Amino acid sequence: MAGRPRFSQPSIAEMVAEELRERIITGVLREGDLLPPQEELVREFQVSRPPLREALRILEAEGLIEVRRGNVGGSVVRAPSMSGTAYSLGLLLQYERVSLADLAGAIAEVEPVCARYAAQRADRADDLVPQLRSLVDRQSELVEHETDFTRAGRDFHDAVIDGCGNDTLRLVAGALAALWSSQEEDWADQVAASDKYPVPKLRSEVVKAHRRLVDAIEAGDAELAADLSRSHARASQGHILGGSEGASLPVSLSKEVSLTRGRIFNDRRTSVKS
Repeated sequence: MAGRPRFSQPSIAEMVAEELRERIITGVLREGDLLPPQEELVREFQVSRPPLREALRILEAEGLIEVRRGNVGGSVVRAPSMSGTAYSLGLLLQYERVSLADLAGAIAEVEPVCARYAAQRADRADDLVPQLRSLVDRQSELVEHETDFTRAGRDFHDAVIDGCGNDTLRLVAGALAALWSSQEEDWADQVAASDKYPVPKLRSEVVKAHRRLVDAIEAGDAELAADLSRSHARASQGHILGGSEGASLPVSLSKEVSLTRGRIFNDRRTSVKS
């Protein structure tokens, strides 16, 4: 019929990939599981080897499996992760030539929403507030240790995001924060040996800002928590962005992020290294 849209039918490889993807998403296949040998999958799906291999390539590209070759071969299940999300988002931002200032602006608006949500949690005093205070205490011990101090600050911000209590916001903001962390740590490494890194007095002010934010979250003052988070984010970003030249630089994926497919945010939630 003229004018009727035509939709391409999924290929055999895509249908096999969809079935295996569904098993991973629903937990039938769990992190670290080995997929059955190709001989078994060929029999189960009644397909030849070429489309099966293409299906595995699709899943590998999505980061849902890791294909190990050689004597100890096989396909290992990799559950969806923040690292893969941050990596994919970073590639997209690079492709779109998004500037550091643009990314910073998003972080400065999203993190305060997380802080607001965190302050509204009825159970915030059980685990979140003690965790945040522990992270601030840890950061205060690192005032003289430049790059470690920066990483400590990022752990604090990650904990606020992770403790917001809204899973969608946690995942979206977490991916943005993971990307910003890589920019921030690259900056810290570059300026640590120069006189451009904030002096200890300014670092102490950062610790105080974090303590005030924790106080607001503990008190349940959602609006104050959001305001403090926003003003602190913008002040901190000023050091990294510098002048207009730094702000106009494009987002980049550091070597570390590229090799590990992003910051493994979920693994850092309980860390107090920074």
